[in-house]
Amino acid sequence: MIKVQGLCKQFGLKRVLRDVNLEVKDGETIVIIGQSGTGKSILLKNIVGLIKPTSGSIFIDNVDITKCSKTELRESQKKMGYVFQESALFDSLTIEENVAFGLRTLTDLDEDEIKKRVMQCLDMVGLKNVEGLKPSELSGGMKKRAGLARAIAYQPKNIFYDEPTTGLDPIMTDVISDLIISLRKHLKITSIVVTHDMKSAYKIADRIIMLYKGEVVFNGTPEETRRTDNAVVRQFVEGSSRGPIETDRTFREME
Repeated sequence: MIKVQGLCKQFGLKRVLRDVNLEVKDGETIVIIGQSGTGKSILLKNIVGLIKPTSGSIFIDNVDITKCSKTELRESQKKMGYVFQESALFDSLTIEENVAFGLRTLTDLDEDEIKKRVMQCLDMVGLKNVEGLKPSELSGGMKKRAGLARAIAYQPKNIFYDEPTTGLDPIMTDVISDLIISLRKHLKITSIVVTHDMKSAYKIADRIIMLYKGEVVFNGTPEETRRTDNAVVRQFVEGSSRGPIETDRTFREME
């Protein structure tokens, strides 16, 4: 289980996260939605230990990673896979070398075992015969899938996705959504997904959480999200410029 308790994060005078509390059960897929700049990606990076919170606790399988040693944090991070918003593939490495990167740094597998694992993961995300290519030779959707293959290569228990469908066309967005569902089903992976894409959110989520001004303002199932009378959630999921969420005042004044 992943448990976040009273999490706050502040950069200088700017308070990004305010008393965030959430729990993610093993095998569950949680989707975090909200405006740009409301703290979604910062929350994700706190949970994986890339950023240290100002206050609060984060438990990964009963280990508080905000208070543990660097060695204990590294052991917890071995259970995690992270899919970056822009894929974050190494341009100078081949796709095979990119996917194998975590295996070479985090495991004791020999080269034959690493190559076998890499090919299995590429096949799992629908990428064949691309292992010798460089990232610049792949389309945006293929890069996303290669990033996903790298994240699952060392068989993590938890995967964190930061805007996995950003910049993709509707068909490829659905392909990525199906991959997330497939990984949960076949690998029993626990997932936290940050996204603006409500179609994808409704499809993949067991629960949807909304952050607004750094606080959790909603936590419910996809059906509860569709039916909610929470004005902030309604405005966001409907994509309306009118409602309690602040939009560009200059534009509003021109109407």
